[in-house]
Amino acid sequence: MSEPTTGSAGGRPHVAAADSAVAEALAPAASDSPATPVALVTGGGNGIGAALCAKLAATGHRVLVVDVDPEAAAKTAESCGGIAFPADVSDPKQNHAMVAHAVKRLGRLDIAVLNAGVSSDQPPDLPLDLERYRRVLGVNVDGLAFGIDATVPELARRAGRILVTASLAGLGPDQANPLYALTKSAAIGYVRAIAAALEPRGVRINALCPGFTDTAILGITRRLIRKQGFPLLTPDDVAAAALTVLDTPGTGRAWTLVAGRPVRPFAFPSLPTTLMPDGSEARFRPFLSRAPKKEDTP
Repeated sequence: MSEPTTGSAGGRPHVAAADSAVAEALAPAASDSPATPVALVTGGGNGIGAALCAKLAATGHRVLVVDVDPEAAAKTAESCGGIAFPADVSDPKQNHAMVAHAVKRLGRLDIAVLNAGVSSDQPPDLPLDLERYRRVLGVNVDGLAFGIDATVPELARRAGRILVTASLAGLGPDQANPLYALTKSAAIGYVRAIAAALEPRGVRINALCPGFTDTAILGITRRLIRKQGFPLLTPDDVAAAALTVLDTPGTGRAWTLVAGRPVRPFAFPSLPTTLMPDGSEARFRPFLSRAPKKEDTP
């Protein structure tokens, strides 16, 4: 089961996000107090991303609306009193540029919602289309890794939080869209794996895994789902659940959300234990690749 793509994010000619002239033209002067928390939302131009921006603004955050579509970003920013910034998250330089812009215009960064995502449009019964494959991995996987890498240094300054919009498709077999499921499984795995390295720096990270959500990107699937009478989430449902996850202590979790049920952490099964030759249980102490260095945290 997959939720719709979560916002404009890539697959178009790259936006010159590092071009300050373009960014400044879209950015109104930030007049709020520098003490007001700042949230950055990728894929914020429409759907779930736009709802996230509205919820965050309504709860007292100044919002940087990031989207590959400059007009969509500007529209959302205007509606929530935020600042728009055009960027293609599949480009690492543009990820760093969006963070630099948040700090320059708003003075800080407290929350990063890495929400941008695209569907693969790859039929499972046809030969793999390399262009589609590169596009969906570029946005859904590269964009996630680049976004975390770019935001963590600033988030570490004030015990910041990262929320990744994943999908139920990453937890169960989405037979209709296996390439999309691949990217969302990767997102959940990365969140769970990197949480331990970010925790000593004061940064929490979690994934939100919604089911089918009523957005235009569902296309013909929306009509088929409605014909069955299958309940859909709304973008506002997902945004409200996102705030719950952000406000709940803990890190490295995957939270599920489906229509009719509250958001809740997913209970992963325990891995089988390794046995020694004598049949006793082997003990393994987790380790990081290297000891954190003082300069890792600003």
